[in-house]
Amino acid sequence: MSPSSNDFDQRIKGILQSVQLLPDEAKAPILHYRRTVDDIWGALDYVKRLIAERERYQVVVDRHLGRLHGMALVNLIETFERFLKEMAAECVDRLADLVVDDRFNAFPVQGAALASHFGSGSAGKALCESSIWLDCKEVNDRFRKLLADPFKTGEFYLFPKEGNQQPVPGHWRHELMSIIWQLRHTAVHNVGIITKSDAVKLRVLAKRKVDAPRMLVPSRNNLRWLKMFLDETAEDCNQRVGQRLAALLTTIHNSTPALIEPQPMADQIASVFRTPLQIAGATGLVPAD
Repeated sequence: MSPSSNDFDQRIKGILQSVQLLPDEAKAPILHYRRTVDDIWGALDYVKRLIAERERYQVVVDRHLGRLHGMALVNLIETFERFLKEMAAECVDRLADLVVDDRFNAFPVQGAALASHFGSGSAGKALCESSIWLDCKEVNDRFRKLLADPFKTGEFYLFPKEGNQQPVPGHWRHELMSIIWQLRHTAVHNVGIITKSDAVKLRVLAKRKVDAPRMLVPSRNNLRWLKMFLDETAEDCNQRVGQRLAALLTTIHNSTPALIEPQPMADQIASVFRTPLQIAGATGLVPAD
């Protein structure tokens, strides 16, 4: 007997109950990033060990691993995207009741999306979670505006690209992140098929030949290098955003001391960014994990 519409209704809606609590690491963006990446890599290791337990047809193994690696590629990149969102949300929550300029206009949120986040009790989640963070320019614009001194344009670039964008030694990351965002687009929207339009974009970004149409089949070594780059980039972003937020809070405190108690605020952001950060001479303590 074929499933009825009621069967489908119950089973599809039942997916919403197939959930588990967030890990303890979700309390800090960088910890959440590390935990998720470790879980993804651990899953790949587990499959690799199972495959090695007995002799198998290599052609079949390669086909299945190619598909699995493609899904892992997406998961790694989306974990980094979520990290950016969570980091920005923490910054918003620390600044929301301390500034009155237009910095939060950098987050284009529709009323319906804002209403759906109202119960979260977090301005940061309301502004950041529904936005897409898959473009270096947009990410730069949001963080530059968010972390600017009050009523100033801002000079902070998460992914500096050219000219006077600081830090200059970080310019090389911009190109690679742009390629990674485009790879994510190919993997998600075209199920791994590099279309001719994808190839044009990748060719311009990578400055090298890209054939199309082709199926993207990343190797484990490809994923290892992607993970290494994203890990290093996440740590760099976490450190620089934390330091810039601490400097901004110090500026706000120096202007209006009554707004901020340096030590409690320093402890809060040190906990969020998992690194010692100083506000107006007070150094935040990093809690033991």
